[in-house]
Amino acid sequence: MSTRPFVDWLPESSANSADTLDADPDRRIGWLMALLTLPLLIVAVRLAHLQGRLQPEFLAVYSETRAVEEDLPARNGRILAADGLVLADDVMTYDVCVHYRWLEQPADPHWLRRQAWSRLSRSERRQSALVASELANVQARRDQLWHDLGELTNRSGEELQRLRREIQYRVESIWWSVNERREHVGRMSNPSGTGRTDWTSVLLSWVQLSEALTQPPARMPLPPLVIQEQEDFHALLTNVDADVAAEIEAHPERYPGVRIESHSRRSYPQRDLAAHLLGARTAIGAEASADSRADAQGRSGLERQYDAILQGRRGRQRTVLDRHGDVLRTEVIEPPQHGRDVVLTLDPQLQRRTEQLLDAALDRIPSENAAEDEAPGTARQPPQGGCLVALDVHTGAVIVAASAPRFDANWLVTPNPEHWQAAAADPRKPFFPRITQMALPPGSVFKAATAVALLETGTFDPHTPIHCQGYLDRPDQYRCLAFRHYGFGHGSVTLGDALCRSCNVYFFTGARRAGAEALADWASKLGIGQPTGIDLPGEASGRLPSPGRAGSVSSRVSSERWHPGDTLGLAIGQSSLTVTPLQMARMMAAIANEGFLVTPHLVASGGPVVQSALEARPAFAHPEPTPIVGLHHETLAAIRAGLYRTVHDPQGTAYHSVRLPEVAIAGKTGTAEVGGGRPDHAWFAGYVPADRPRIAFTVVLEHGGSGGKVAGPVAREFVKSLLDVGLLSTENDLAHAHDGN
Repeated sequence: MSTRPFVDWLPESSANSADTLDADPDRRIGWLMALLTLPLLIVAVRLAHLQGRLQPEFLAVYSETRAVEEDLPARNGRILAADGLVLADDVMTYDVCVHYRWLEQPADPHWLRRQAWSRLSRSERRQSALVASELANVQARRDQLWHDLGELTNRSGEELQRLRREIQYRVESIWWSVNERREHVGRMSNPSGTGRTDWTSVLLSWVQLSEALTQPPARMPLPPLVIQEQEDFHALLTNVDADVAAEIEAHPERYPGVRIESHSRRSYPQRDLAAHLLGARTAIGAEASADSRADAQGRSGLERQYDAILQGRRGRQRTVLDRHGDVLRTEVIEPPQHGRDVVLTLDPQLQRRTEQLLDAALDRIPSENAAEDEAPGTARQPPQGGCLVALDVHTGAVIVAASAPRFDANWLVTPNPEHWQAAAADPRKPFFPRITQMALPPGSVFKAATAVALLETGTFDPHTPIHCQGYLDRPDQYRCLAFRHYGFGHGSVTLGDALCRSCNVYFFTGARRAGAEALADWASKLGIGQPTGIDLPGEASGRLPSPGRAGSVSSRVSSERWHPGDTLGLAIGQSSLTVTPLQMARMMAAIANEGFLVTPHLVASGGPVVQSALEARPAFAHPEPTPIVGLHHETLAAIRAGLYRTVHDPQGTAYHSVRLPEVAIAGKTGTAEVGGGRPDHAWFAGYVPADRPRIAFTVVLEHGGSGGKVAGPVAREFVKSLLDVGLLSTENDLAHAHDGN
């Protein structure tokens, strides 16, 4: 069929154009190429725009980083004895932590591919053979890691596999729980149908149909779930050796995905030495730890008293990670502040020997023969507990503060159920801090304070005798123990005789003349009935009774009815009077140092300077000794003579049990009656040397019986220990040193 009529039908211009295109094929091909090139040019421009202008936006997700802040551990200060022996210290413990993806079995395929791609260039990632080879290398590196870790930590492969499975089981349990909750929330927010037939449901169906036709289908309703535990490190091995930790930290390339986490734990290397004094430092709760930046807090004893000085404060470290969790850089935001050391005045060698003396005393049953200062018919049993405290008479520095029974201080940090049950069942109360909280009637030891009151009020002249018939008014009450034992009194006695032989009648007579308020006032001036101020928390004040006037000393109750017998009982350390061993030691120190009250302290003076709003002062500053107003030298001299005779006069109550030929000892025995058929409390308080006092001390044995027979031998052995460790010289050496000065 001919096409001519069609050409004739076309307009003239079109016909000419058609003739031109037919006549010029090259031109027709050029137009065709232009039509094809234009879309390609548009694509090229768009591609250049994507690569040049929009590439950072697409790659931003791959360069995203996240910062993780972690704590840097701080060391708490140590507690040291006077010779530098470490009594309390922080022990660093190390845990081997492994990233979850390195311990997961089998390895996550997406993580494996990311690890392989991170070792290849962009062009190499397109080569499947190289990718497969690198995947095998990553898997081999995982296997080699566990082989090296087992050899380093001396753990078998089976044990490491078991630990890995335990961690993985825990993490997967968390994952399934989170995933189940997420799917439940998704079902609730996107219900499959509402069951409605109104126009609203029709419109909703139309919108859903439109979206299904115009938008690509979602690959999955929810993105893959990754929980935090899958991107974290987990403790695989705890409390590993420091050598293991150092090896891992020094060779991170050999142990990929492994890091060391260090923790500090309080340790008491001397175990039960001075355990009641040291107290405990234990971990605090997570909220308090975040606020205070501290890992542990002092709970009792010196740990609590000096917590602000001993406590270290954690620092902060920021670690920047890429989107795969690999570390990019690390920086310290706040450096840790380590706690400062505290040096005690305690002599550790003497402390240990004194504790052993008390242990032996608690294991010894008193003899059946009643002592002169002990009530007849007293039951015989080992003492329930005891303590011995000694301090410098001029400064108040405590050189010994021993208590028995004791406990291992580490039990308070890492409790052992077996040890705790045994200690809790012990009727002797080994956890009870007897040094500061044991308040007992002192018995005849208090007669030294009564003597001060009698002399300062002018009731007696120290050289004026009175006659002791063995009892005050009637032979059945207010008697001397000598009368109770042998049926006769002490005869004519002066103050020195009364202290030496512990004559109750002498002090009964003096108290009746002087009055109860004079006794209580002078006892208060000597520190009785009030805390001594020692640097330990929870110190007991004891109880100093009196007739109950307004403004009277502590623990007096104005509503109590006061009887004449209360005054007589107070004069010999009975009635409702209770004192602490520290109070008695400080009273003896005041008698020995010419009438100055010292403040007992366990931490040496000096130390770092603390800036306050008003002054700059040493952190461990202690109050200066304060003179006792109204106390005269003649009074103290007369009492010191009587205390010397107590030990060195053949009639003294401590002559047979305390006296030593090497050094002069002064002091007073005390046997405090308890009643109820229980043994009395045994006391001895004194100072040494008697001529040039340096150390005042007190021995107390709960329900020990006679002060002379039970507490006296402990005091004598303690003085021997002072000589043995070199804290005390013989009388000749002291005299020679005095002449040299």
